[in-house]
Amino acid sequence: MKKQILYLLVLILGTHLAAQPAEPVSEKQLLNDFLTAIYAQRNSDPKALEYLEHTFTLTPDSKYLKKLIVMQALAENKLDVADRYADFIDQGENDVEDWHAYGTYLWKKGRLREAEDAYQKALDFDPEDTQQLYSYLMLLMVSNPDKAVLLLEDLATKHPAMASAAYTEIGNLFLRRRNLTQALHYFDKALQIAPDEINARLGKAEVYERSSQFFFMLHELEELEKMGFGNASTYSRMASVFLLGKDVEKARHYFLKAKADKQDDIPSSYFLALLAEQQGDFESAIRYLRQAADFEQDAAKWLQVSFYQQKLNQSQESAHTLEQAYQKFPDNVEVAFFYGIALEQIREYKKAAVVFKALVTKRPEYTEAWLQYAYTLESLKKYKQMEEAIERVLELQPNHAAALNLWAYSLAQRSERLEEAQEYIARALAVNPRDYAFIDTQAWIYYKQGKLEQAVNLLQSIPASTIEHNPELAYHLGAVLAAQGNLDQAIEFLKQASSSIPQAAQLLRKLEKQR
Repeated sequence: MKKQILYLLVLILGTHLAAQPAEPVSEKQLLNDFLTAIYAQRNSDPKALEYLEHTFTLTPDSKYLKKLIVMQALAENKLDVADRYADFIDQGENDVEDWHAYGTYLWKKGRLREAEDAYQKALDFDPEDTQQLYSYLMLLMVSNPDKAVLLLEDLATKHPAMASAAYTEIGNLFLRRRNLTQALHYFDKALQIAPDEINARLGKAEVYERSSQFFFMLHELEELEKMGFGNASTYSRMASVFLLGKDVEKARHYFLKAKADKQDDIPSSYFLALLAEQQGDFESAIRYLRQAADFEQDAAKWLQVSFYQQKLNQSQESAHTLEQAYQKFPDNVEVAFFYGIALEQIREYKKAAVVFKALVTKRPEYTEAWLQYAYTLESLKKYKQMEEAIERVLELQPNHAAALNLWAYSLAQRSERLEEAQEYIARALAVNPRDYAFIDTQAWIYYKQGKLEQAVNLLQSIPASTIEHNPELAYHLGAVLAAQGNLDQAIEFLKQASSSIPQAAQLLRKLEKQR
């Protein structure tokens, strides 16, 4: 038995006894180490390469072990290791496995023409060897597509049972090369032989899609559906065509079929969310977006969810969504911007200021971020810093009307530098003379200057329906009317504003006592 084991080792490992180390390696040790390496390789053990290299040190002339090491190194994408052993191809005669392994090595190295020659030599041993033929074809599709077409056409002629698949693969080759006419020709040839060739019909659908012939694409996908073949991808594509044709109900039907096949399908999740949004069903829109496979990686979808939450008057939930997004996407400018705005809306001004300060530090040219930072600082009564932020906005855009209005209104609120405030609001109104917020600021400056008639005339020029839905406008008009002594009308407007503006409620109580 000992002699048989030794013979096996010599045959497999190609041991050259002349190169023995100082202390001869025992047959048992060599066999055990070899088997350890082979079993590690078969079991995808991360130490397989290490075991193979160790065994090689015991028999450093083994061509077979070199080949095994090269293949394992390629599997682990360790080309530097493969390079050290790739000379196995120069050690004597080579068989089909040697040439296949060497061809794979050359392919990985990017030496495609040499890899072609190696695969051809492997195929020469047995031209009908499907494994070698497949590897050779895969390489030719990358290195020599024209030769791949010839080989596939030859296969289709010699093996009629493979003809439909061969023509389909040729069609795919031309599709990848953007030769849509030739791709369509070969897909049609495949379908003439086998009308139920799924990949050929999918290929035709893609040709029509790329050439913007969407209703021809739809026909091919409908044929697949009739054959019992349909999945999230095909249903989503069909839905998109119906959406293009403005058949919303059919689009929804197929998007729902796509989601039934694959709940996290990205296109169907996105479009179903949009369709739900159009119907005002924001809760469903949120659910669809959260189900999308890419939700965790797509900052835009987080922003969209926060938008829907705002539509549902869920300001706290919207801010929480944006807070999570801000942590997940720290470099996303839009997320930071809208997170800051959400914090302002729930009156967490200190946190908003921190977010906006970080944003303008990172993106000093971002005008709107500077403006929102100024709004936040104004709410915190940090007026010096607010004015510095507005100055930065005006450096970037000298006629930025919203920034000019904010500065004017802030000064009016504080009853400071009213002449300067008048200059700012005049510049803002020159840009947009019909903006009701700017008109309100001008009226408020007049009020603070004691120009009550001018103030009331301006405020009364704003439509009553607008004042009715804007507590701040109602408060200002009520305050001006009260200053004129028109208590009844003043009380009417102050009642509109009292629930949301403390100053309006305070003035209302005072007037009611006087009446």
